[in-house]
Amino acid sequence: MSTIIRLTFIEIRKKKILYLTLGLTAIFLILYATALNFAYDSLEIQEPFIRATISSQLISMGIYAMVFIVSFLSIFSSVGAISTEVDNGTYDAILAKPIKRYEIVLGKYIGILLVLIPYVTFFYLSIIGFNIFFGKGMIVNLPFNSILKSLLTLYLLPILLTSIGIFFSCSMSTMASGITLLIMYFFGMIGGFLEQMSGVITVEATKQALSNIGIITSLIIPSDIIYKKASSVLFTTSSGLNLSIGSLMGAKTQPSSAMMIYIIIYIIAMLILAVRKFQKRDL
Repeated sequence: MSTIIRLTFIEIRKKKILYLTLGLTAIFLILYATALNFAYDSLEIQEPFIRATISSQLISMGIYAMVFIVSFLSIFSSVGAISTEVDNGTYDAILAKPIKRYEIVLGKYIGILLVLIPYVTFFYLSIIGFNIFFGKGMIVNLPFNSILKSLLTLYLLPILLTSIGIFFSCSMSTMASGITLLIMYFFGMIGGFLEQMSGVITVEATKQALSNIGIITSLIIPSDIIYKKASSVLFTTSSGLNLSIGSLMGAKTQPSSAMMIYIIIYIIAMLILAVRKFQKRDL
């Protein structure tokens, strides 16, 4: 399996989409840092609570943009991992050697994550670092433990999307896998917005309907839950106040531990299904 992991890692590093993403990430961070510089200068005359609330929104915007970019990179890195090589007939030569099919699936999966996890770490710490630097004491207090827990939670996003992408790649063509997973991702995102909106709706029937739609979409694809959990962990103060609760990019309630366990089970199930699908696939 180590050979597949190494080859996948090298293959990802040669893909143009990675360098395109890195270039666009650098441009985004420059623009984001410039915006923070001006935004925090204008906050000096504001009340402390308003400064803390706005600073949490600025951080949320940065992390939300990061989640988008990481999600797209995870999807496009994984949906062609198996199907492209099946179409090219690569596995005729590989499977002639003593390599099990499950080793190929898991090796591809781990190899992709070896690129994505350091990328998430760099991106996330850049956003937090810029806010601390330009905030100059004006941003909401961010304990180290909260930053670490939030980052560890965000790791679940590429782990989840890559597991789904690998499963689809074992089942369908690259284009079909990409379109299906993108639709599912936006499906989950819209469901998350609707659930967040239910927090400000006063009509009980509408409130319940929007909340139920959000729950159902989260069960189908829990990518939005990962962002909400990371945001809640980062912005919930020691007194229990969640400073991101009033935003569409926030979370009206912190996702439960049971939901996080569901996500882990979901990821494992996707990998098992991917292995079973690839073992039965006619190459």
